[in-house]
Amino acid sequence: MVHLFIDNQETSVPGVAYIYELVAISNITFGTNYKLMTHRIKLLVITAILFSSCYNNKNNNSECSKFIHEQYKNETEDSTLKSGAFKYREILLKEFNELPLNQQSHSSYHFIFYSSHGFGKSVKFEKMESSYKLSLKSLSKKGWVSYGDNYEIEITQEEWDKFEQMIYEFNFWTESAFRTNKNVLDGFVYFLEGYRPEALKCNKRTYQFVGRGSPEYDKIGSLCSCINEYEDRLALKYGKRKLDQ
Repeated sequence: MVHLFIDNQETSVPGVAYIYELVAISNITFGTNYKLMTHRIKLLVITAILFSSCYNNKNNNSECSKFIHEQYKNETEDSTLKSGAFKYREILLKEFNELPLNQQSHSSYHFIFYSSHGFGKSVKFEKMESSYKLSLKSLSKKGWVSYGDNYEIEITQEEWDKFEQMIYEFNFWTESAFRTNKNVLDGFVYFLEGYRPEALKCNKRTYQFVGRGSPEYDKIGSLCSCINEYEDRLALKYGKRKLDQ
């Protein structure tokens, strides 16, 4: 990194130290050529700045490609529904011995399915520094549903990519946060929480929490159903669940 003063303004430019080397090698003396050489140096530095700026913008656009088209809805939420969703989520987090995702430092998604009959599962997909993880904690009920033992496994990048593709295809980050089917008295709930710190530099949402009660299948309800089935397929693949469970 080189710090230069151009027209009394300090400028930090990466990769332009070679300019000074060229000046030294050329053995130019301070005389009638001084102003011309100074002007040339300024042009070289400005060119380097413009090139560096274009390169950085190109990289940022590539890194933000997943988020660039996101437009967030400015909807008035039902405060009673929202408050109830957060309170119920806190109860289920204690049941599964989990914490909210915004207390973590890496990209992750937490899905909860819970039935009014007292069984359910907590599923996490996490993108670590150099690996991908899937974990399950279950609440089974004899005579109803059993998800087998709790587990934590490493999955492939391809399996993570398929999961993340669902997240974006169903517009998780832009859909309405909470909806419930008030006509159903005996049903279940879906909660889905996401945290993506990499979106911060793109000025996009980094945290999202949504819920559906006895869902009619809008995009979020359908997404949660797909995640539920996807975990089941991966658990079978990695030998964590049997077909008769």
